[in-house]
Amino acid sequence: MMKKAVWILGLTALLTAPAGATRYAGEFLEIGVGGKALGMGGAFCALADDPSAFYWNPAGVARVPSISLWGMYANQFGSLGDPLAQHSVLGAVFPITGSALGVHWIRLAVEDIPLFPDYSEGAGYSLEQRKQLINGVPEGYFSDAEDALFITFARMNRWNLDLGWSFFTLPLEIPVGLNLKMIRQKLYTSESFGLGADAGAQLRFNMVDMFGKPFNGKVSFGITWQDFTETNIDWGDNTDVVESNLRIGLAYEQPLVALNSVFRFERTSNTRYPNDGRLGLEYEWNRTLAFRFGFTRLDWGHVVSGKWDDVDFTTWTAGGGLRYRHLVADYAFLKAQLGNVHRMSVMYEF
Repeated sequence: MMKKAVWILGLTALLTAPAGATRYAGEFLEIGVGGKALGMGGAFCALADDPSAFYWNPAGVARVPSISLWGMYANQFGSLGDPLAQHSVLGAVFPITGSALGVHWIRLAVEDIPLFPDYSEGAGYSLEQRKQLINGVPEGYFSDAEDALFITFARMNRWNLDLGWSFFTLPLEIPVGLNLKMIRQKLYTSESFGLGADAGAQLRFNMVDMFGKPFNGKVSFGITWQDFTETNIDWGDNTDVVESNLRIGLAYEQPLVALNSVFRFERTSNTRYPNDGRLGLEYEWNRTLAFRFGFTRLDWGHVVSGKWDDVDFTTWTAGGGLRYRHLVADYAFLKAQLGNVHRMSVMYEF
């Protein structure tokens, strides 16, 4: 109960913050989705290629090969039987002749938040009356529910870059995508609504086409402009504005033919928060079994300069994936100050 009271204090602070105090507006959308992406530390902008791409880079939705239904459910801290919050994701992607349509719903819910009377001086109680009334027993309970609906439109573009007769022609894949999102939050007697949009693109090419070596891999660039409309969340008597975020990713995929495997690496950065450098690694065997590792926050300045003592390595993540015919299950483990977090997502491909 005490931990839930802490949650409500934080939520109340968001409600009472004036317009302009926007860094944490719509914060429930910062949790992240998809066991694959989360196992790689959220470094999933250039590599995004499954239904969870709508969150990391909507352009990646165009790379989903078939109709896919998927979902994720997780307890957000706390024990399995008494979580502090419940995080749910449910969605589907429908490829349509070179394009794709995605529909996704995200919810964060906190239940049984204790409600205590107002014992402040402004409530009209004398000091003696407050001493008698304060007994630590709530007079009731209420819930917090935060929902977001995403509609994603994505298209795959292919183009041959002609570098001249003395060089070569480089085939390029350039998927692009757009999210339209609706946000609804309800906390006790307060309710808000907001509209926003994200845009993303990827650029992919094969090093084999450049150097002619069969062991060369693929290079991918990704960019996402989250909340480029500066999403307004209207609470009635005040408005929060979600700050824009630029997410940039660079990735490399190396086939390991002798092992029937692929090794993937991505480095991603975000502008919304300082020192938000992410790193993700994946080893996939036979398109069946995958092992993942990553970091959710690395100061790349310290890494590049060799200041290893100043690098925070405690933000590591790990995970794995298993594919059996049309069914895919992905798991991610994340370390956090309020307790370790486990994420499991399941997808069915038609």
